[in-house]
Amino acid sequence: MTAPQSSNQSPEPEPTRIRFADMTWRDYVRIGLGVFFFLLGIAGLVLPILQGVLFLIISAILLAPYSIWVQKQLRRFERRFPWVAEQARAVAARWNPGKRG
Repeated sequence: MTAPQSSNQSPEPEPTRIRFADMTWRDYVRIGLGVFFFLLGIAGLVLPILQGVLFLIISAILLAPYSIWVQKQLRRFERRFPWVAEQARAVAARWNPGKRG
């Protein structure tokens, strides 16, 4: 028997991964950009002229639909810093007016 959840907290959806067979050209572009920003982030950790952490965060956001581990880390970050998550949702709603979620 599971413990009941509080009424003010919605249950977290289970992390899912996009299947290779269901991918479109946009998925490939997104993965390519995610890998590019990841490599920039790694270089930025070593080189003083690049913001490595910023590029690593961008790559994590781009690659989240394709990695269960990244999805879990982003949810953990949202629980720890809810005000940052709210700001990110506001920016996403502004840039994607058709997508609500």
